[in-house]
Amino acid sequence: MSEPDLFSVLSSEDEDSERPSNQDASSQDVSSQHEKASSASASSGETDREDSAGSTTAPAVPDSSSNVLPQRDTVHTVTELTHALKDTVESTFGDVTVEGELSNFKRAASGHCYFTIKDDDAQLRCVMWRYHTRHIYFTPEDGQQVRCTGEATVYPARGQLQLMATSMRQAGHGAQQAAYERLKRTLKAEGLFAADRKRPLPAFPSRVGVITSGDGAAIEDIRTVLARRYPLADVVLRPVPVQGIDAPQAIADAIGAFSALPAAHPQRPDVLIVGRGGGSAEDLWAFNDEQVARQLAACTIPTISAVGHETDTSITDFVADRQAATPSMAAEIAVPDQQALRSRIRTLHDRLRSPLAERLRRHRRTVERLRNARALHTPRYQLDQHRQHLDHVIERLTRSMAARVDRLRTRAETAQQRLQSANPRRPMQQGFALVTQNGTPVTSASDLNDDQPVVLRFQDGMRQARLVPDAPTQETPSQEASPQELPHRSAPDADPSAAG
Repeated sequence: MSEPDLFSVLSSEDEDSERPSNQDASSQDVSSQHEKASSASASSGETDREDSAGSTTAPAVPDSSSNVLPQRDTVHTVTELTHALKDTVESTFGDVTVEGELSNFKRAASGHCYFTIKDDDAQLRCVMWRYHTRHIYFTPEDGQQVRCTGEATVYPARGQLQLMATSMRQAGHGAQQAAYERLKRTLKAEGLFAADRKRPLPAFPSRVGVITSGDGAAIEDIRTVLARRYPLADVVLRPVPVQGIDAPQAIADAIGAFSALPAAHPQRPDVLIVGRGGGSAEDLWAFNDEQVARQLAACTIPTISAVGHETDTSITDFVADRQAATPSMAAEIAVPDQQALRSRIRTLHDRLRSPLAERLRRHRRTVERLRNARALHTPRYQLDQHRQHLDHVIERLTRSMAARVDRLRTRAETAQQRLQSANPRRPMQQGFALVTQNGTPVTSASDLNDDQPVVLRFQDGMRQARLVPDAPTQETPSQEASPQELPHRSAPDADPSAAG
């Protein structure tokens, strides 16, 4: 038997989930009847509200066909009473938003959800039809604080007050964002965002796996880009719901199904794109699910996350090996551009052909020259040619060594001149002396101590001297001080040994 096609294998789960089982057929029939009855009563309630909106001064008078109860002394049937209560509740409250603790949450095989919202003093039964569950952007669990919007009504078959919910959100200011940040911190602490665990994408993938909606714009964009850039790559699609209560589990299962395929499977993709087109933050919330993130991190295939538009960031963007702003950009990242490849191949071909052609022409000329040369016929002539070549080589080496020695000699002389110019004794050869006092060089006259002798160091020796205090003189602005009147004049010490 031939091996089943991967698309069929991967899609069979979705088909089974869409097909109701025999066990749930009766509950679906009941839910369908309940849904039709609720829709009809809702239309009746809307008509009553429209009629009552025309008058604001007095309540509307019920007609004979209305379910409003007559006088109190009349005996009513249960159906009359429950339908009258149903009309009253629907016309009085209509669409409401209720907040409370989620309890007894159950989802039937038909896809409809049944649950209870309660607080400390009361509880309210609720139902949400399957086509509204796509507006649930988290996994409902008992004990969660939720906020439901829907139509308040009475279920006549049981005489119960209930809420026909159309949406459910987590309650509390920023509860959804807080859950996002908590999960982000947890996964980051576990190393799922680390750059060292990111795998490179294959350069030339033969198959590209895509997990997204089967009828959305994202898959069409991906197919268009792949066909334009790299038509050699096949597309393996696993269609899944990308929003609503079923989306996280479906996406995680699809990633696991692709990852579990053996390496030799003919439809195992070389790279996997997980994503969807743009939408609100709630529409994209399935890609912030912890189960999806962990399945993506454990995937054995290199992954690309492409959720929403450029400004949208999801948990899968941090976990995947590469992140793309849009599904179209993900397709561009997944495969190379065939036009760029053709241009690169032409460039390499020309680059390889030109040197080879030139070498071939050069060797052909050499062969032709040797074929016509006498050296092949006179070995002594060839030996003389080699000797002459050797003489030329020796001569070039001799000249090269001589030039190198001259350069080294010039560098040595230059270095010697620099050393001589930096010699501290050079100024002494021109008549200068180094003055020190107590072993410290004196650079300013104000630093001299008249009571301490000084040492004068010349190029051929040193002498000790003492300072003569300045004689008090009276200077005039027009007179200049004579050399004898300059301060801090030094005189030779009277020590005979010093004078010698």
